[in-house]
Amino acid sequence: MLTPRLRETETAGRILFLTPDRDAADALQAALNRRSIRCESCATPAEAIARCASEMPALLLFDTRSVSEPEALGPLTARILAGHSPASPLVVLAHSEDIRFRLAAMRAGAEVYLPFPRETGELADRLARLLGAQRKEPDRILVVDDQPVAALFASRILQGAGMVTERVCDPLEVMQALDRFAPDLVLMDLHMPGASGIELTGIIRDEERFADLPIIFLSSELDPEQQIAALRIGGDDFLAKPVAPDRLVERVQQRLLRARERTRRQPGAETIDRSTGLATRDRLLKRLDQLIGLARPNQPPGANPRQAGQRGLVYLEVDGDAQALERMAAVVAGRIQEGDLAARVGERAIAVLIRRGTHLALAEFAQALTYQVGQALADDGMAADLGGGWYPLVGGCNDSVTLLSRAGKAARLSLRHGHRDLGHDARADQDEEDLALQSAVVQAIRAGRLQLLFEPIVALTGTEAERYEVTPRICLSDGELLAPSDFAPLLARANAGADLDRWLLTAGLNVMRERLSAGQPVQLFLHQSFAGVAAEDWVEWVRDQINERDLIRQRPIVQLEVAEADANLELAIGRSDQLRRLGIRLCLNGIDRDMRSSRVLQAIPAHFARIVRRAVQGPNAEALAGLIWSVKSSGAKVIATGVDGPDTIGRLFGAGVDFIQGPYVQPPTGVMDYDFMGV
Repeated sequence: MLTPRLRETETAGRILFLTPDRDAADALQAALNRRSIRCESCATPAEAIARCASEMPALLLFDTRSVSEPEALGPLTARILAGHSPASPLVVLAHSEDIRFRLAAMRAGAEVYLPFPRETGELADRLARLLGAQRKEPDRILVVDDQPVAALFASRILQGAGMVTERVCDPLEVMQALDRFAPDLVLMDLHMPGASGIELTGIIRDEERFADLPIIFLSSELDPEQQIAALRIGGDDFLAKPVAPDRLVERVQQRLLRARERTRRQPGAETIDRSTGLATRDRLLKRLDQLIGLARPNQPPGANPRQAGQRGLVYLEVDGDAQALERMAAVVAGRIQEGDLAARVGERAIAVLIRRGTHLALAEFAQALTYQVGQALADDGMAADLGGGWYPLVGGCNDSVTLLSRAGKAARLSLRHGHRDLGHDARADQDEEDLALQSAVVQAIRAGRLQLLFEPIVALTGTEAERYEVTPRICLSDGELLAPSDFAPLLARANAGADLDRWLLTAGLNVMRERLSAGQPVQLFLHQSFAGVAAEDWVEWVRDQINERDLIRQRPIVQLEVAEADANLELAIGRSDQLRRLGIRLCLNGIDRDMRSSRVLQAIPAHFARIVRRAVQGPNAEALAGLIWSVKSSGAKVIATGVDGPDTIGRLFGAGVDFIQGPYVQPPTGVMDYDFMGV
């Protein structure tokens, strides 16, 4: 869940803790007292009601053991906080993984949901951060609606909840209002003359500075396809008119809280490179992931059907010292346009994400920037070689790391040639079946030129275990990074899939061993293809690798593709039985509403099953619920991938999904840094 902005009250530091556990209450009180935070405990609901009636707490901390059934949580917390407007934030400590408690907490308006028991000092730190999240300035809401009465109605409701609002009735004035008013959230009508809410949201999301600005649609539109289109284009929520005032306030506050949580997890100091003053590489990759996530199926991430223009990456690399890098950064900062994003992406490298009117304009800007940086270096008497390259965001590449590496490849090619001409990686126009590329991929694997990326798998049932899916990237000899979707077909044609399987499993086991030795155990999901699984010694080899690293109690999760398992069903059944005897659990990838998936689920006792992205993101809620039920009936826990927004999480939560992953949770990164304790 997400970190809230606590309301300003006269008792901003007082926490009321309802729990029947006297020892837990005493320990938390002592820990909070050391942090100069007052905490009072109540053993019974009646005592909590009396305390809240006499004094408003800054936060109500609710132990789920205070109720016998999850259904009682909502009515009880409502009684405790009755009579206060706005009510104190509710934080729920759950002692059970029963999803009904999580649903009850959500329906009760809980702003934070934490598994319990947990280390007392850590819990005290978390509560201290919540109390420290107060803001003296009221939230600022921009209301965009071509109907003045409707805009005024929404504004008055939000003003009554302590927010500051500004109304825009001409949709063509939205960008000026964003610059002038600097809102914390936009409340957007869907159907307006001159520009629809979907079109305006697309324009807003195209601006880097507004990439994380919460946008809630408020419209009388009842067509689910239109609502989904609004959310896919970058909306955070959709409310249907007419909306009850308390519901409007509640949803606006929730979105504001989530936006602040993103800010907390990505503080400004971590998104700005100190040496250059530009953005960090991670920030650029996350922006690329956002653009990829906003692209429609079969539409390249640089394309935008609402605006003329294309996106591209310009990559500059200098063979010089730190002073040369700083000079290059200064020139780049002075030449980019509003909406561009420049980031330091290597020791001596800078990349710029740009949008221009045409493909030719992309190339012209890249060429001009390369020339201007080279000229500045020469004017300052710096003997530094410069390489410049660019890559358009087209060609069906849906991996941010690969996109960046291809632009870097073009720059390094230019640098090796010893001149300042612009390089252009034309891989988007090349046939990936080229035998030279296939050979390069095989050589890279055999030389061990691979990287591991980790994507968190987050539970919706309160468990604190850290789980990551591990995906490899192949580094070609020229520096280009390829994602599995790029190299998997090449490996299959070269009969080299088993080589990758063994490298990935041993690398993953090494990571698990390192984390276990550091007292930070982690569960890794490692993919294996039937090219490797079919080997006669595969099971014995897996067992020996685990034993060598003393991972008897910390086994990996082996992932198999449903399509491959169905095509090799007899072998898959035998291997699953052998792995089960070794204590290794299976995850089946690619579950869909087809006979193949049903056949494999019935034949292979998997512990986890990952449903396909199109089922997760599709509008058919009943079909999704039926698919989840069929998976659960086989005994497997359900993983939903490709989660791209809060609307998707809400649907999956209600449908009974156990785990989620995707760009909205966190895209794959080179480090395992996801805050599982804070979800």
